[in-house]
Amino acid sequence: METWRLLVDPPAAGARNMAVDQAIAESVQDGSAPPTLRFYTWWPRALSLGYHQPLRLVDRPLAQHLGIDIVRRITGGGALLHSDELTYAVALPRRHDVVRGGIRESYAALTEGLVAGLEALGLAPRAGETAHAPEETLPGLCFASPSTHEIWVERRKMVASAQGRVHGGVLQHGSLVMSHDPDVHRVTHTPAPQVRSPGLRDVLAQPLTIGELVQALTQGFADRLHVAPEPGVLTLEERNRRDELVGVRYAHDAWLARR
Repeated sequence: METWRLLVDPPAAGARNMAVDQAIAESVQDGSAPPTLRFYTWWPRALSLGYHQPLRLVDRPLAQHLGIDIVRRITGGGALLHSDELTYAVALPRRHDVVRGGIRESYAALTEGLVAGLEALGLAPRAGETAHAPEETLPGLCFASPSTHEIWVERRKMVASAQGRVHGGVLQHGSLVMSHDPDVHRVTHTPAPQVRSPGLRDVLAQPLTIGELVQALTQGFADRLHVAPEPGVLTLEERNRRDELVGVRYAHDAWLARR
């Protein structure tokens, strides 16, 4: 059974979280770190844009007034407001069996770990695309756009994921929303749904802590991908690369504006 490094990080700012994900993906691809499963949260709140999304989507003065950071991901997909949620990230070398078959196949394989974790919590998740009503579909917002590789519970998207190639390696990360933050509509000037979108707290029979969710998902990955997650830490090289990336990329306006 293959051993994966497990990282469970405390809340951090958006630029730091994105820099850690990239630093891990680079070190995993060059062989200086093992395949890695990471869980983390965000503080302060942050709106992350997909790699290709225009910055004009966001009302930056309003976001600043509300205390919401803006950051751009290295992966694609729609805008996400990271508030009451748990984010996961998986970094694998491109030659790894889980991702060797291509993007669709690797999404499907990694999604199995998430599905297993949610099933252990008493939910009935399913992967794939579920049709939104026209008034619920908002281009640009990740949780308001249909997709073929997301996880749904009771016809609502509960997990949104994005995947990218970093120095030839594979990085997939995504959000498990505990409760939806309506400020995403304010800072993106998109209409709020008439009925509040449910999060995991709304569909679970019992209250759940972030720590319990991490445990369930870790076991889900272990069971479905036949791996042994072992707690670990960032290497010195990864910490140095993280700090470099915060300064030259993720906290830099040129990266945010993609110019």
